[in-house]
Amino acid sequence: MSQTNSLNSQHRYEIKLYGQPDAAWLDLIGAARVRALVLPDNDCVTTISDLVMDQSGMVGLIRRLHGHGFVLISIHQV
Repeated sequence: MSQTNSLNSQHRYEIKLYGQPDAAWLDLIGAARVRALVLPDNDCVTTISDLVMDQSGMVGLIRRLHGHGFVLISIHQV
């Protein structure tokens, strides 16, 4: 089965970033799952998964993360 890709195609993503967003910020991402892992050096890595959006939504989210000072580790389409 072939999947059509376009700017408006909805895809599922997983994002990893340094730091831990507060509860108010997490309300903005909707139904996605969020998991925070505290590392031995007390840094925190947050994984946001089951995030479904199109390309424009992803660009907007990346801009918001940047604006809040989060450092991105990875973004994967799953």
